[in-house]
Amino acid sequence: MSVSEEFAVINGTHLWTARQGSGSPLVLLHGGPGLWDYFEDLAAMLDAVTEVHRYDQRGSGRSERVPPYDVGTFVADLDALRAHWGYDRWTVAGHSWGASLALAYTVAHPDRVDAIVHIGGTGLIEDWRTEDHTLSDERRTPEQRARRAELGAILKGGGKLSAEEDHEYCVLTWQSDFADRSRAQDYARKFLRAYPPSYEVNAAINADWSRLLADPSFVDAVRHIDVPVLVVHGALDPRPPRLAERLAASLPKGRLAIVPKAGHSPWVEQPKATRQALRQFLGSVTYATAHMS
Repeated sequence: MSVSEEFAVINGTHLWTARQGSGSPLVLLHGGPGLWDYFEDLAAMLDAVTEVHRYDQRGSGRSERVPPYDVGTFVADLDALRAHWGYDRWTVAGHSWGASLALAYTVAHPDRVDAIVHIGGTGLIEDWRTEDHTLSDERRTPEQRARRAELGAILKGGGKLSAEEDHEYCVLTWQSDFADRSRAQDYARKFLRAYPPSYEVNAAINADWSRLLADPSFVDAVRHIDVPVLVVHGALDPRPPRLAERLAASLPKGRLAIVPKAGHSPWVEQPKATRQALRQFLGSVTYATAHMS
């Protein structure tokens, strides 16, 4: 289907947006934080059954780099986009950090969410990082580990990478997210864009999310989210599937879909299985919503 793009003025900044398809509204929230929309293929899987909205989050991709960068502001931007597009309620689907944003948005605006799709997220647990880093390093050669550490040290020291180095660093980082080792670098390169990641946004949002996870009232509010939630996770994601299992089990209407032979981005490596899981879930949500109205 055709894609309509625009820059929307939202809370004092210009955000790149796109929409396609028809049906009940759904918004896709990209990961990072500090990356950009990379959902062209996923949107195409869903646009026959839903109207799909995408955007680059504040400070990222094609959107303006205008602070502040915190979870509350990102939630406010998302709700302003909902109003801009003219919806009372919608389905919120996020990947990785975007899955966390979907949870935070629903806690803030429970009456504006029909359902959540949580893809490759880490739920409410932070103790996964050592496990993730160990497996990720096992998926790189010693030379790749050394080069990634060299480029990472430049960033940690406050330096900047050239465009070529930025792309190299991204591919070395992302390649471990994929289950198929023979195609991992090619898959990672599909996520590259002409613009660089925002490491400022990444650091600020990750720190603020950690703050929220340390707040028992926020964690309790997530566990009381009372809309259908599909928790999708690749069986071979370095972020262990137990995170998805725990989240789905903790939610009143949580459902779990573990995608075999897939890593962190299951729609890339296992498109048929991912499409089936998502469309079945969205169909059930649409049916339930229609019979409640």
